[in-house]
Amino acid sequence: MIFNEQGFLDIDEMIAQEPSFQKIMADGVVTNDELRKQTDRVINLLREVETRLSEEDQLLVKRLFAETNVLSVIYHQYELQNIR
Repeated sequence: MIFNEQGFLDIDEMIAQEPSFQKIMADGVVTNDELRKQTDRVINLLREVETRLSEEDQLLVKRLFAETNVLSVIYHQYELQNIR
């Protein structure tokens, strides 16, 4: 479910299949309202997950979010370095 048949995390495909992403990107423009609504969706999902998980599970998810964002930031930095 998380990994594809080749064992890779296909985050681009996951994003592309999300109805919220499809709706937001349909016109190619992200509005303030769409950004706010997506932020609210994420916050609500995080709150729901928090209520369902043990403290240990919450810490694991927190580490996952942190490391995923580290990867995103360093990937972006890597790409910027290669543009120069």
